[in-house]
Amino acid sequence: MISLSDRVLLMATGEIECPGTEGPGSLRWGWLADLYSHPVWGLVTIPGFSTAVGHTVATLCLDMPTGTVDPLAARWAAVDRLAAIGASRAQSAGLYAWSAVADSSVDAHDYLGGHQFSGAEAVSAAFWAHLAAKPAPVAETCIAAAIEAWASRLHCPSTRGAIA
Repeated sequence: MISLSDRVLLMATGEIECPGTEGPGSLRWGWLADLYSHPVWGLVTIPGFSTAVGHTVATLCLDMPTGTVDPLAARWAAVDRLAAIGASRAQSAGLYAWSAVADSSVDAHDYLGGHQFSGAEAVSAAFWAHLAAKPAPVAETCIAAAIEAWASRLHCPSTRGAIA
């Protein structure tokens, strides 16, 4: 049986499917919003990461499919600078969480520029944050819940909100 950390590594390298990397933009950005703000499996549960930033990034993610390009680009640029500051001060799990923010900023700029984005780097960093911050069984539960929430959305697009 493959360990959870090995599974996350395989997701990060593209050897196995990473949740949230394909599908309609509104579903992807909605799930990525929960990746930051969900009270059970979101990055807001990671010590060393800012809850306020998690909710701000979640709001930006939700605005992506319908927002105006220039204001969104400016807001993401500010979040990217904030991520650099946060990462410079963070340790271990918090560093992974801030890295996820920086990766989402890159994805947002790609999306706003009309380019494809995968989101795999942000998802992998978020999962690494759980692995670094929590005991293995708790991290596994959080990651499994995130993956299940993605699968539920992808297979039932009318579902609004994550399933914990």
